[in-house]
Amino acid sequence: MERVPEKTEAVHAAVVDDGSSLEGQNAPINEITHSSAMDAADMRRMGKQQQLVREFKTFSTASFTGIAMATWEVGLFTISQSFINGGRPGLLYTTIWNFICFIPIYLSMAEMASMAPIAGAQYHWVSEFAPENCQRFLSYISGWSSSIAWQSGNAVGIFIVGSLIQTIISVNDESYGFAPWQCTLLAFAAMLLAYTGSVYGHKYLPRWQNPVFFLRILCYLAYIIPIWVLAPRATHSQVWREFSNEGGWSSMTLTLLVGQLTGISQQVGVDGSVHMAEEIQDASASLPKIMMYIYLTNFAFMFPAFLTVSYHVPDIDAALADSTTYPAIYVLRQSMSPAWVTVILVLILMLNFASNMSFLTACTRDLFAFARDKGLPFSGWISRVHPERRIPQNAATLSCAIAILLGLIYIGSPVAFYAINSLGAVAILQCYCLSIGCVMWRRIYHPETLPPSKFKLGRWGPWINGASVVYSFWCFFWLFWPQGTPVTAPDFNWSSAIFVGVIIIALVYFAVTARKHYKGPVTEVEGRKLHD
Repeated sequence: MERVPEKTEAVHAAVVDDGSSLEGQNAPINEITHSSAMDAADMRRMGKQQQLVREFKTFSTASFTGIAMATWEVGLFTISQSFINGGRPGLLYTTIWNFICFIPIYLSMAEMASMAPIAGAQYHWVSEFAPENCQRFLSYISGWSSSIAWQSGNAVGIFIVGSLIQTIISVNDESYGFAPWQCTLLAFAAMLLAYTGSVYGHKYLPRWQNPVFFLRILCYLAYIIPIWVLAPRATHSQVWREFSNEGGWSSMTLTLLVGQLTGISQQVGVDGSVHMAEEIQDASASLPKIMMYIYLTNFAFMFPAFLTVSYHVPDIDAALADSTTYPAIYVLRQSMSPAWVTVILVLILMLNFASNMSFLTACTRDLFAFARDKGLPFSGWISRVHPERRIPQNAATLSCAIAILLGLIYIGSPVAFYAINSLGAVAILQCYCLSIGCVMWRRIYHPETLPPSKFKLGRWGPWINGASVVYSFWCFFWLFWPQGTPVTAPDFNWSSAIFVGVIIIALVYFAVTARKHYKGPVTEVEGRKLHD
């Protein structure tokens, strides 16, 4: 790896808690931050100081992203809506078509990540590639949407841990009731553990990602192999042709489109690696490889897991009525004793604990980046970097507080809380649509202004970008739909109300305060400074 010559590159004055420069600012940049010449050039072009340490390499970042997404560990517990709207074939077919249709989206984002490898990701790309007369507003909205997505995902992750602990108790004690307040307290404990690992164990994060990813593979095999050997099976006809419409929709086509939440939500999130861009060595070259590697690997985990459950649910109604509320656990209980079910669930629980730590870390970097560009209230406090740990600890603290506040919703209405799962997918898809749409516009009208990149779409770029915009908007539309009809308050998809509500708050804050401070990161990009 080429390093920055000692006499030609010094550390930029990085602002930390007390507003002073980092100690040792006269040392070579690579000795303090582990930055390569390419990383230093990218940060200089984007007008940002290298405040964080580049501890992650390509493989550890790929493992980090896979662990944070927890595709099969979480996906197994989100299949109920697909079983209700579409049945077994609905789950499988929507997973396949969404995997195929998301490929252009991630190709587009891989190129943008190579052009601008920065923790802000989508809102930065919108700012840099959007038309000058609307870049500030569009990037501001995209920044808030990204924050919504990652903060809601953080909240859902800790509650899956709380729910899993309750499920383990239930497997061993059928009389146990799933008290919402107990799940909330367990989730809060999970959040505390994630915060401890992410903040106080930050130096060790890159070191344990690869071993835990290997553990994921072993746990995955421990889940699916006993089921194929011991559990009762459905027929091929039931799995591939017996659709169901428990949601009461007017046609099977509409049912499948409404039921694709699982197929969509398990595809989003690979861009989490980009939020770690300022801690990855040779980020512009590594990120495209990481994104495509994890996208393919996640499908290799996810689809066989869904196939396993589908082939071992002879009776969907019985699976949906299981006392644990999870068809995936119903299948486990049909194939092994409660003791072994407990062992498998404890292993999955451990993986979800690891996922929460990694997800919180990526979530924190997203919040830090947007605050650094003054897009949030109290941006100065949120964007501070701890002088010793060299991480945005205040952003991590705020992320935990937001998750705890969102968790209070669960006590009043578990249904309303789980709409947050849909909310995260909705918000991130809005970011995908807007950022890819902006780079497509620039590619068509001002291609000479696109920055160089290690990963290029070439002459296929406009077509790939166009397909990405269309499909991300298509998914965005369907994720607002309720689970069934007629719609009642418990069945309503509250993600629409929450999303609109947060955007209104963002607009009010922009009108009152942010418009005076938020200019958009493009104003700091080398050669792209705009007039105030």
